[in-house]
Amino acid sequence: MKKIFALTTCVLICLTCAAQYAPWTPAQGPLNFMTLDYQNHPYVKLSTNHGSGQDNYESYSGIYSYGNRTSHKLVTTPSNDPCRCFQVGNTYQHESYLLPSWSGIPGEHQDTVIMIGCNDCSDGCDVCTGNSQIEYWFYPQEDESTLLVYFSFAEEDVDYHEASYNPRFYIEVLDGQTGNVIQGGYYPTEASNGTANEVPNTNWPYNRFLAVPSGSNSSQDHHVWSDALQLNTYYWAFPQATPTTFPYRECPSNQTSGRSSYTVKWFEAKPIAFDLKTYAEQNKSVKLRIRVRACGAQYHWAYALFAAKMIPGAIKVDACGTEPIHLSVPWGFLENSYEWHYGYNATDANNRYFDLDNPPAGITSNGSYDIYIDRDVLLSQPGGRLWPYYRCEMKSYTGVPFIYEANVMSYFLEPDFTFKQLFNNCDLRAQLIDSSKIYTVTPPTSATADWDTNYQNTQLIQWYIKNLQTNNFIPITQNTATTNYIFQYPFIDTLTGEAIIKISIQDSAQKCSMDTIKSIFLDLKAIRDTMTKDTVYTCEEKLPYVFDQAYFGENHTWSTEGTRRVTYDNLAWNGCDSIVDVTLYIRKPKVEITSDPDYCEAFTTNLTAESTDAILQYKWTNGETSPYITITEPGSYSVEIINKDSCSASGSIVIPACKPFLNLPNSFTPSVQDGVNDYFFIPQSNLIKELEFTVYNRHGVVVYHTTNKDFEWNGTENGKLFLGATYTYILRIVDYEGVASWHKGAITVL
Repeated sequence: MKKIFALTTCVLICLTCAAQYAPWTPAQGPLNFMTLDYQNHPYVKLSTNHGSGQDNYESYSGIYSYGNRTSHKLVTTPSNDPCRCFQVGNTYQHESYLLPSWSGIPGEHQDTVIMIGCNDCSDGCDVCTGNSQIEYWFYPQEDESTLLVYFSFAEEDVDYHEASYNPRFYIEVLDGQTGNVIQGGYYPTEASNGTANEVPNTNWPYNRFLAVPSGSNSSQDHHVWSDALQLNTYYWAFPQATPTTFPYRECPSNQTSGRSSYTVKWFEAKPIAFDLKTYAEQNKSVKLRIRVRACGAQYHWAYALFAAKMIPGAIKVDACGTEPIHLSVPWGFLENSYEWHYGYNATDANNRYFDLDNPPAGITSNGSYDIYIDRDVLLSQPGGRLWPYYRCEMKSYTGVPFIYEANVMSYFLEPDFTFKQLFNNCDLRAQLIDSSKIYTVTPPTSATADWDTNYQNTQLIQWYIKNLQTNNFIPITQNTATTNYIFQYPFIDTLTGEAIIKISIQDSAQKCSMDTIKSIFLDLKAIRDTMTKDTVYTCEEKLPYVFDQAYFGENHTWSTEGTRRVTYDNLAWNGCDSIVDVTLYIRKPKVEITSDPDYCEAFTTNLTAESTDAILQYKWTNGETSPYITITEPGSYSVEIINKDSCSASGSIVIPACKPFLNLPNSFTPSVQDGVNDYFFIPQSNLIKELEFTVYNRHGVVVYHTTNKDFEWNGTENGKLFLGATYTYILRIVDYEGVASWHKGAITVL
């Protein structure tokens, strides 16, 4: 939706962008129009046109004073206007040329004014020009997408015939590239007024506004005003729009110092808003043009003052930690037109709005522009909740609607830092390291959604150190996560080494800030000593050893034990060299594995890891972690140890394979269950790697077969025991050296 506004005068116009409207600030800071450069200024480009009785404008760059006239003259010092005054008792007080401030507070003023047209009302009608205009450029940004124009005008209170020639003021926003009026919406015709039908593009656009007195009768621009003459009632834009009655003050002719033979009416300033979101999204420029037309009579005059600046086009949200959430929109829209909505999203918010006359618990307001939400109070109410979406709907003084929106998230900041002393250049130097946390919390976006938390890196940092003599904090450096600082008196306690540091952080949107204060203690003695000794240790497997890599930056690499002298030039506290005798010890733990008893005698043995060091950890190849293990098979076994200094060593042992000695019986007695000689088996099975054993009866039928080297045959044939029966067996074995052998024999079951 686009918005625009218009005014009246033969012309004196005020312009400023220097003041700030709380809580908003200008997009590029206060603008000094005395220094504007038409070609190179990054934000505003200003040009003026001055005519003399007709539409043949002469174009100038910057602020220009035409001859001895005050057209386009810049005024920055408050001074009284001889044609504007108001009565105080029996006397009159003249008003300043400067407009009120952006906050709209009486008594506060803008600090820049531009005059166009007449010579300060001083010489009457003969110096009034027929047409004048002023133009300057804006570049809408995403966060500064609304143009606000603050406008005031004054003119003589003449009779009907003369009033019909009163000037009309056009305020227009043009496309910066094409020069055409921005077609962002239109006022309706009389036939379509009040309907929802699309209005043809042949009607008066939102981005061109006209101020013309009712009673004026002119065919120019096809406007015919039929009301009785009323100089206090002016039409905005299209004729079917509702006339606006301006509050005004009068200055009788005897108070104008001869400037006018008529009473002068000065109309109070009104703000006009233009929506330029589309141009901000497209990164395109716009041109604001204010012009006066049809000042043809030579016996009356009028003039205007205006100011203009870009302001945000969305709700400003301040939500820091658990503080109340502050939602605000700019002052400058039609009073009593502000309407606040809230909900999960834009659609949901259509039927939810704040009744600021009877707000719910936890909701307060400062007029219609600022809403404060105390989340703790709100959430403590039955059904109370914090909503993610808010919208403010309002209208410009011309009736053009505006919608400001915002999605709310709260910023939580946890400032913190660590430090590390740097022994360098004989200075008390420390490295300050940011360890802050910043995260955002977004309210649920639906009835079933959860709160959403996101973390971010610290964006803006300011470091401070306390002056112990004055108790004031002094800035160190800004916007760096890590900084090196040299401490000197009075910023450090020379007895204890204490320094008091403050870190202040901001979130990425620069909405919230927080700080914390901590004491750090520097080691004074470590710097004052010029001769010292140091003992260092390393493990053999970690060689070569690098000394001093974390402190002085002069690395020394050693691969053998011994004492070395390290000299740091001019590094002692007294300016002498700092000398350190460094002794390096290399930890070399050893481990041996012993076995007991002899494996080939007992077919098993115990392996024990033995070391002269205190061992913290054992790790055998079979995964066991005790100092010893028991094995029953030959092979290679190893262990890795770690001692108390975290140094490691390993050892290994080979248990050789033993030649199996087979001495098998020719009978056994399974019939006598006395636990002796009840089964046929291989006693030396632990010396055998593989085995195949087959038993045949006298008919050559297999009665038993196995490949399990630990088998035990009970002498049965088909589950029956035949006493006195003799069986033949064939035995194939493979020892641990991989040698295979065949054995054949007979066995009798008794």
